Amino acid sequence: MNEVARALIGIMVFIGIVWGLSEAKRGFAWRILAIGLGAQIVLALLMTRLPIMERAFRWLAGGTDALQVSAARGSQFVFGYLAGAPSPFVASQPAVSTFIFGLQALPAILLVGALSALLWHWGVLRVIVRGSAWLFQRLFGVSGPVGVSTSACIFLGMIEAPLLIRPLLPRLSRGELFILMVDGLAVIGGSMMIVLGALMEQRIPGAFGHILTATLISTPMAIAMARVIVPSERSVDEAPIELTSPYRSGLDAMVQGTLAAVAMAVNIAALLIVFIGTVALLDIILGNFALGGAPISTAGILGWLFTPIAWLMGFPLADVGNAAQLLGTKVALNEVIAYGGLLAMPADAISPKGLLMLTYALGSFGNIGSVAILIGALTAMAPERAQDIIALGFRALAAAFLTTCLSATIVGALFTLV
Repeated sequence: MNEVARALIGIMVFIGIVWGLSEAKRGFAWRILAIGLGAQIVLALLMTRLPIMERAFRWLAGGTDALQVSAARGSQFVFGYLAGAPSPFVASQPAVSTFIFGLQALPAILLVGALSALLWHWGVLRVIVRGSAWLFQRLFGVSGPVGVSTSACIFLGMIEAPLLIRPLLPRLSRGELFILMVDGLAVIGGSMMIVLGALMEQRIPGAFGHILTATLISTPMAIAMARVIVPSERSVDEAPIELTSPYRSGLDAMVQGTLAAVAMAVNIAALLIVFIGTVALLDIILGNFALGGAPISTAGILGWLFTPIAWLMGFPLADVGNAAQLLGTKVALNEVIAYGGLLAMPADAISPKGLLMLTYALGSFGNIGSVAILIGALTAMAPERAQDIIALGFRALAAAFLTTCLSATIVGALFTLV
């Protein structure tokens, strides 16, 4: 069976799983799901096959490089050669990488956080968010607050976007809360998009453009999938939402944006230490057991569990094992570790098609740790809705994972067909 046929079967299986997760199987909203799938396909075609988009990706890659270089200048001033400045020592092992993720990748979050706050204060991002919210309201019939939060998630991230509608969160229905949760877990927004784009640029040209595209084509399907799994009526009025700046000046925006980004960078570093350490501990324990003469490992277990999914997505058969392992790593740990694992693989370990599909499949916050972070944030904003938010957590993760699987499946099929 060829890759496109497997991808088509995979799309049908994934949609079948969505139907199985739905709370309204009899009145299943096939039309809404069809709109989401159609939007995914059209956006994927436009953004991956139009020559003008290829030029736009090159421009975006240049912008990403400029941000990364600018952030590096600042971090090198503070941390010196540890952040990539010329070393005062002669390397005894030049072939060994001196890249330090915490000092050479994470500082970009600080710069992007400051610039995002400044662009919000100036109104640039607010105009884009209003336009996107209007489009989502027309396509999927979501309420104004939900449209604002889901569109803002592309630029601000899964925690910052709901803050824009914080006063209205307690009044949202279960279905509307579910949309916010699925969308937050199905995309990569804000500063992390820049960091991961710069990280993957060494392996795939125009990586930032592809990660941005992954977010853009996943957003409509995330909304559609959430609406059919937990359907509900609008619960808030349609009065226009005022998107205002919480900052007193441009300088205040940059300062507050930087401080918020510091907390995010520290959280990312701490979670990486804990998760990678946990995996190492599990591997030490599992290494005492063998299956078929080979030691058991977390990578092997995750690869075995996710192999059927990778097969259904239409990955080249030679890539299925590695792809399954990385998909499992992304869900069980996080996207940074999964992308890092992809970069650590030899250049010939993944085909060009598999590499492109993984760039899309791994491009979301959909992992167990993010579910905990999202639940904690939303319950802090709307404590009276804690029971609903907690109950929806892992179903939201499943929906977000299916969304990114569909995005990668569609992009892979287009890679073969177009």
